[in-house]
Amino acid sequence: MKRLFIFLFAVFFINLAYSQENIVEKVRNEIKVWGEAKILIPKNNIKDLNILAKTISLDYPKGDFWLGYVNQKQYDNFLALNLKHKIFEEDNSTKALTMAATMAQMSNWDRYPTYQVYDSLMRRFALSYPSICKLDTIGFSVNNRLILALKISSNPYQEIDKPKFCYSSTMHGDELAGYVLLLRLSNWLLSNYGINQRATDIINNTQIFINPLANPDGTYAGGNSTVGFSKRYNANNIDLNRNFPDPIAGQHSDSEQWQKETLAFMNYADSNEFSISANLHSGAEVLNYPYDCSTSSNISHSDVDWFIDVCENFVDSIPFYAPAVFFTDVVTSGYINGGNWYVVYGGRQDYHTYFKHSREITFEVSLQKKLSTSELTNYWDYLSPGLISYIENCQKGLEGYIRDSITNQPLRAKVWVENHDGFNSEIYSKTSSGYYYRPILDGTYTISFSSDGYLPKTIPNINISGSGLTIQNVLLAKNENSLEEINNRIEYSVYPNPANDLLTISLTSKPDLKTNFSIKSSLGVELLDGNVIDKKTIIDISNLNRGIYFINVGTKVTKFIKE
Repeated sequence: MKRLFIFLFAVFFINLAYSQENIVEKVRNEIKVWGEAKILIPKNNIKDLNILAKTISLDYPKGDFWLGYVNQKQYDNFLALNLKHKIFEEDNSTKALTMAATMAQMSNWDRYPTYQVYDSLMRRFALSYPSICKLDTIGFSVNNRLILALKISSNPYQEIDKPKFCYSSTMHGDELAGYVLLLRLSNWLLSNYGINQRATDIINNTQIFINPLANPDGTYAGGNSTVGFSKRYNANNIDLNRNFPDPIAGQHSDSEQWQKETLAFMNYADSNEFSISANLHSGAEVLNYPYDCSTSSNISHSDVDWFIDVCENFVDSIPFYAPAVFFTDVVTSGYINGGNWYVVYGGRQDYHTYFKHSREITFEVSLQKKLSTSELTNYWDYLSPGLISYIENCQKGLEGYIRDSITNQPLRAKVWVENHDGFNSEIYSKTSSGYYYRPILDGTYTISFSSDGYLPKTIPNINISGSGLTIQNVLLAKNENSLEEINNRIEYSVYPNPANDLLTISLTSKPDLKTNFSIKSSLGVELLDGNVIDKKTIIDISNLNRGIYFINVGTKVTKFIKE
């Protein structure tokens, strides 16, 4: 009996090992064909979800499993974790993914366009509504497909002083629901201008940018005529929504170079400085607000109440005839802090929100990644009220101009809400005109305005009402004690370089005036600041990640390395 038990025990483990070996072979074959594979990992086998999220492109829970995507490098690293897993094989046999081979076939918005039809639709929008619509090329994909956006505005060919809003979809190429939703939203806005008061007011008061397809190579991985073989990653098999600079994990949290598509979106954000934005995904039904890179117990955005308020308004706009379980699969409220759901690094939401001082939310708009075309009209009916009202948040908050008190010249200035702002939540006025717009929840605030070489101004008791935009124009006076020629006299050195936890600023002589220092990342984001009063000042840099930084003392800049 004992021998029989040992024999059966050995057979069990041989079969188990053989089964895992078969799974590994299946996953590797899938990667060989498509460049990526989907795997399921039992939840009870995962000891550290954060380590898993850093190793693979973690997606959403599927019952007792976590779903993840892997390319070849990710899978090799994943296998080192020694976690049980199996391949995820989605059944699309009954799903309709009807394609529109002509623009006429898109008239009811109940099909997915071929790539050529998509390109033609975007061009037709601009040609049909030239006074309110301009076609932008954000950039090109790895396979040189166009990444397009519509700029919809009362004056689309000029830079005007209105809040800027951006919608983008399908950064993960197999998450298709938002693709047609944003095409249809564009059509609704343009065709209703001058007819529907709501559409007219939105266009007159907001500069709207709509990018329906952010990852064309992923969506059309099977060729330009079908989305049936769409995949998550780009043509280099990189997850674009893990490829952006991250507030916590640094510039390359996925250990990959920035992709062609990533660089295009970063440059587009630099050019436009969006105030409010959203990127549309699918695979769940929930609104995911910043930050993704940390749980809210560690880092919470200063405008968390604003995020919750706009999320509640979106969920409340879902019509009563939507399914009772709609937008309840993750949490019953329909919205969640991203990191409280699961932590990921390198997402565009955190990039826009932290590095670009915007406010971006991730909209997960359907449980089906590849939403059946038979459901497209229903989802428009469910979600269009929220998609429209989210743009209208640009008509609430604070706006104005910041200028020189003598010359009236525009100033690039920081707008800081006292006892409120932090972790890069401040916003900045435009260099070209001094215009600024600050989305913020209703309330009474004390706000400071500052610009290099000028005396800061703090204005108390600014009352912001939800009924419209509050206007606060500001004139700043030059600080004669901070003129460039005085700052240029400051001579200093920093050591050690490279530094570990402490960095010393050493001045050649004690400054006549209080001197400021600031430390910025290589992307120009201010991370630390303070005052240099004595000849030597020691700065704690232990919280900085390893990398290259720049320290400004007066107007002079020195590069140093954090080990």
